[in-house]
Amino acid sequence: MAGPRVTVSLVTYNGVRWLDGCLASLRAQTLDDYELIVRDNASTDGTVELLRSRLADDTRARIVESPRNLGYAAAHNLAVHAARSEFVLLLNQDVELDGGFLAAALETLDERPAVAAIQGRIRRLEPGGTRADVLDTTGLEMRRDRRFVSRSQGRLDGTVHDQAGSVFGADGPAPVYRTAALRDARLPRTGGGWEVLDEDFFMYKEDVDLAWRLRRLGWDAWYEPRAVAWHGRGAAGPPGDGLLAIARSNRLIPRWIKQVSWRNQRLMQLKNESLSDYLRDLPWIARREVLSLGFILVADPRRLSVVPGLIRLLPSAARKRRYLWRRIRARRAT
Repeated sequence: MAGPRVTVSLVTYNGVRWLDGCLASLRAQTLDDYELIVRDNASTDGTVELLRSRLADDTRARIVESPRNLGYAAAHNLAVHAARSEFVLLLNQDVELDGGFLAAALETLDERPAVAAIQGRIRRLEPGGTRADVLDTTGLEMRRDRRFVSRSQGRLDGTVHDQAGSVFGADGPAPVYRTAALRDARLPRTGGGWEVLDEDFFMYKEDVDLAWRLRRLGWDAWYEPRAVAWHGRGAAGPPGDGLLAIARSNRLIPRWIKQVSWRNQRLMQLKNESLSDYLRDLPWIARREVLSLGFILVADPRRLSVVPGLIRLLPSAARKRRYLWRRIRARRAT
């Protein structure tokens, strides 16, 4: 594939407080054969002006201003469609990369052709820009009840997951993908065209949905601890299994995020779940759904305001499911 080795897709939205660190970490990469596509989702805090100032002399960078907020998924999809490279980094604006991040990720992808996505060792980036030693994520993990967690979140780095290895999927802050795998995993977009990240989600859980889809299509995801970065995740804590731990963590999350995540979780399961897996894990799934609904009815009934939107999106999710599973069955038959 002609072009640079990797396309960095950076989606920005009111990100002034983070972008100096993010852009500086890109400039410090030991592997500099990349193109940078920045798409701003109608920021109002001076983000575009900062981008123009910092990237004015960088011939690798292109800034695209959107007149409206397209959402995280749609904005990244445009960069994926435009990518001229073998690999794509979907970068959050609140991430800073270690200087060897890209080199380590691409080295592993070169060595492992069956790997679609690289998960780096992501630590916490504090609001003041301090790079902490606490882990933010070392990859996505799926529990039997279909709860997805960021592996190692809240643990001290060096105490867990020091070794490279396969993971369920790459978490959202800074996943590096094989472009061919992303195009293999694309789905028909509502209204025409194609999408890699599900644009009906707008934002949240689109990374988990893609990870699940890639696994269904036979691709692997790989944790590469040499690829280090720092992520300014908002309210989050350790992914405890107990009900009290989950409830405490839940209270820290803004309501609109909980609403969108709850809706997207159901759309994701509709698209990716197999009947055999679902029946095998039904006791765990049913328990979680009953507890979730009970908690919402008692403590957060306003979250159910997304139900009409969920119902409206069900036909689109069902169409995408049919397309995906036709491809899965055809692949298994060869």
